[in-house]
Amino acid sequence: MNKNETVKDSKWRNVLWMVLSLLASLLLWVYVTESEGESIERTFPGVQVRFDGEATMRDTREMLVSDDSTTSVKVTLTGNSRVLTSLKSADLSAVIDLSRITRTGNYQLAPTISFPSRTDTSAITSVVIDPDSVSFYVDKLDKKTLEVQGVFNGSTAEGYSADPLSFSPSTVIVYGPGKVLDTLEAAYVEVNRTDVDHTLSFDSTFVLLDREGQEVENDTLSFNTEQVNVTLPVRAVKEVYLTVELVPGGGATEKNVRWTLEPSSVTLLGDAEVLSGVNSITVARIELAQVSDAMQETYRVELPNETELIAGARETTLSLELQDLESAYFTIDESNISFINVTEGYTAVAEDSLDKVLIRGSSAVVAQLSDLNIRAVADLKNFGTATGRFTVPVQISINGASASEVGAVGSYEIVAILSETTEEEAEQ
Repeated sequence: MNKNETVKDSKWRNVLWMVLSLLASLLLWVYVTESEGESIERTFPGVQVRFDGEATMRDTREMLVSDDSTTSVKVTLTGNSRVLTSLKSADLSAVIDLSRITRTGNYQLAPTISFPSRTDTSAITSVVIDPDSVSFYVDKLDKKTLEVQGVFNGSTAEGYSADPLSFSPSTVIVYGPGKVLDTLEAAYVEVNRTDVDHTLSFDSTFVLLDREGQEVENDTLSFNTEQVNVTLPVRAVKEVYLTVELVPGGGATEKNVRWTLEPSSVTLLGDAEVLSGVNSITVARIELAQVSDAMQETYRVELPNETELIAGARETTLSLELQDLESAYFTIDESNISFINVTEGYTAVAEDSLDKVLIRGSSAVVAQLSDLNIRAVADLKNFGTATGRFTVPVQISINGASASEVGAVGSYEIVAILSETTEEEAEQ
């Protein structure tokens, strides 16, 4: 190889090394740029202000933040482009530390920026906050007890009625600045349901109302409970007819009676299950044997348990009249008066006959009766070994006629003479 060729090879080697060096530098620059990024400046508007330690300040020092006029700030960051481009305003917070505040008053503190936990904060070289401080007032924590009130704005199903709302708890304790609490009047619940046919019970949030009935919203307020249990009692409404129980007697049965009650019905409010079994209310038990021809009497309406009257009256008047019956008076001779359940060794006799016994029934049956058909029976089971003259009630029976056809009207008594049985009477 000659000298010229040697020089030429040396030049090519130098050019090759220069190209390789440039390529290596370019690769190194690309690597650094990709791994660390270039430095940029980026602005994040609307970064929310957050007070750190608010709950501790409220619980241990009975103070709270009020009148925080600045709710957000603008943050300008300088640093690695890769880091900054991965952030957005919602990822950041401007934090005010409340741990050193021990008394009420006006404060103006500089916030610090809180980054997401994934952020490499060492790649951020500059933080500028605008405004650079946040003004707020720390107030004494007061409390006020408010009554829970509410309204039902819906509708009940047909045949049902809603009672006033009830709440548990019936009061709510509100914590906050005194000047805000002074404006509050009630904790309020509104129920909007339609066609309700049963009692409702559910948990509900509430809103705060001022004295003018306007809703109050204030982030500085807190409560001993966020919800209350609401009960809307719903009961059934039912019209129930009034009636009487007729006991046949004195020759009269239900077919001989014409009667009315005024009022004839009442409207009740009560539990649906209770009212489902109530179809009528019996106001009186009428023994027809004690009714002569007609009667008029007022009775109290006894309501079923757990119901109340919403229409009608607590008293009703019965007008009753017997029809298609004949009556006649008869005399029962001593021989037709008998005694039952007389104590052994004792004798009972009637002192006299029983006059003016009123017998009633169909005209055909009554026309065939005579004094001999009528008997009186006295029961002495309660007199034991008593002796002397006693007034004793008797039951009237009629030979040859059924009780549904004819019977005695009213109650009757006789005078019975009770004595020990003599030897002669015992022999007889």
